[in-house]
Amino acid sequence: MNSQFVSKGAWKSLTAEAKSARKPALAAVAYFGKGASKLLPMPSGSHLVVDASEHAVKKGQTHPADLRRLQRDGVVIFSSPSLHAKVFVFENVAFIGSTNASERSSRILTEAIVKTSDRAVVRSAKAFVKSLCLDEMGPDRLDKLQKLYRPPQLPGGVASPKPARVQLPRLRLAQLRPIDAPEGSEATEEKGLKVAESRRKKKRGYIVESFWWPGKCPYYEGDKVVQVTECPNGQRLIDAPADVIHTRPWRGRDGREVTFVYLELPDVRRVSLEKLAKRLGRGAKKNLCKNGIVRDEDFAEKLLGNWNQL
Repeated sequence: MNSQFVSKGAWKSLTAEAKSARKPALAAVAYFGKGASKLLPMPSGSHLVVDASEHAVKKGQTHPADLRRLQRDGVVIFSSPSLHAKVFVFENVAFIGSTNASERSSRILTEAIVKTSDRAVVRSAKAFVKSLCLDEMGPDRLDKLQKLYRPPQLPGGVASPKPARVQLPRLRLAQLRPIDAPEGSEATEEKGLKVAESRRKKKRGYIVESFWWPGKCPYYEGDKVVQVTECPNGQRLIDAPADVIHTRPWRGRDGREVTFVYLELPDVRRVSLEKLAKRLGRGAKKNLCKNGIVRDEDFAEKLLGNWNQL
């Protein structure tokens, strides 16, 4: 028995499984939107159950023309107006989760599925889908429904938007060295730490940590910071992304200015730059050595999204 929770790339996994399937598959998925036949290219002889009611078609939730494409490839189509489940079975593997078959689900929404080869679960999933295969949709019926189809609308009558990125927080890389703070700044650092401790939002699994920055401080409360610390042996170690919860400036008698930056940091082990760069892929090592705002959104997304897997 093997089960896996998939929260990233759910449709990538489903599409790959559908393409590689050599035997007829079974699927029950509430809505089957425009372009869904490419997301779920089921082999000939497969059975697919969707909500192909007039209501779903008029709302743009189910696209009869995409169902006809699969039908021409030998897939048997059924309609179940009360369907809300999303269950996919390919030979000895079942996927169960939140994924409707649509470009919106694939490219915009945050979805999750469980992939399992547990025999009892796969057997039950097959039986569930088969129990819904009651109202078969013929070609003529699907063609008539296609005439009723209207593109999906969002509130206000606006058509579904183009895929958009998740709004990321401002992310900065801080290239640091373990150097003591200026003499005389100790009291300011301690006062700042007390304020930072009082502003903590996450007590369990997080710690408060700080570093000092010379001159004008580029860090602001609410920023996300990844510390890259160069050790005496030359190795660079990287901390998990942390939230700036407080900053406190200090000025010495000689006019020297520094700012203490306090972070709410996940209490997890640091990782070497080489290991993280390898995980994040091409160009990551160069990006990780930069200082300041991470402007490459793809890189920022990978860095924030993959850290917890390390």
